[in-house]
Amino acid sequence: MNQILVEEDFAHIEGRDMNIILNLLDELGLEAEPTPPRGRGDRHRWQLALHWQPSDLIPHEIALQLPSVTWRIREHFVGTEKQPPSTVAVYARDETVLWSSRPEAA
Repeated sequence: MNQILVEEDFAHIEGRDMNIILNLLDELGLEAEPTPPRGRGDRHRWQLALHWQPSDLIPHEIALQLPSVTWRIREHFVGTEKQPPSTVAVYARDETVLWSSRPEAA
């Protein structure tokens, strides 16, 4: 079973972008795959939504690395002259937010 699902957003994420995101999550040791859009979201702000699949919380060692991954995702989009996500959020199965970040420019 995949540990984390990455919600597709066809307006912002192309195939290469998704591969970069999946590879960054793989570097954390997480099995990840894309999942269809779930219809949540703000039309004015793009949120990269990740869905944590285990019933337990995100392990502390992974949570500590998520800000770095978030920054690298942002840098990928900026480097390819695309709009980066305004927020990256990790949702539990019940749709509560387990973790979120706003990857702002320095």
